[in-house]
Amino acid sequence: MKSNKIRSVPILSVLLLIGLGVLIVFGFFTLREHTVNAAQQPLLDDKVLEEKALAAAQFDGLQGTPIAKVAVHMTLAEWLKLVDAELGTGAAHFGLTPDMPVYILAMRGDVISRMHEPPRPGHSEPERYDNITIVLDAITGNLMWVSSARASFSMPISVPYASYP
Repeated sequence: MKSNKIRSVPILSVLLLIGLGVLIVFGFFTLREHTVNAAQQPLLDDKVLEEKALAAAQFDGLQGTPIAKVAVHMTLAEWLKLVDAELGTGAAHFGLTPDMPVYILAMRGDVISRMHEPPRPGHSEPERYDNITIVLDAITGNLMWVSSARASFSMPISVPYASYP
């Protein structure tokens, strides 16, 4: 009897260790596949992205429809280079990577600032701009960046007034 109990304990331990090893290997490959799939997710359709960008622009002050617009796809790193910015040290923690695909919709039109700041000195009305640029995550459609500038400043993505049919 004693010899059977002694042999069954090591065999059970060996089987448990083999089972644990299989679970670890399976977990590694599942995690690796999930990470690869996340990087290769399909982009949202351009029409969906444009609708989301227009909604964001109107929320942020675009009055009506734009008189001209240019849509561009690029990586987050390319966008940041255009606006002379860079990812912070903890950006990856928030899912922001240089190769992240973004959708930019740059528009010309009447934009009334919705910023919660007082008007410029000598003015009683909110700031008005002639353009707005919206940057979305091209996979999720989430808003990443909004900027507007006065006519005397250049836009990150050039939009001539005659580009809209």
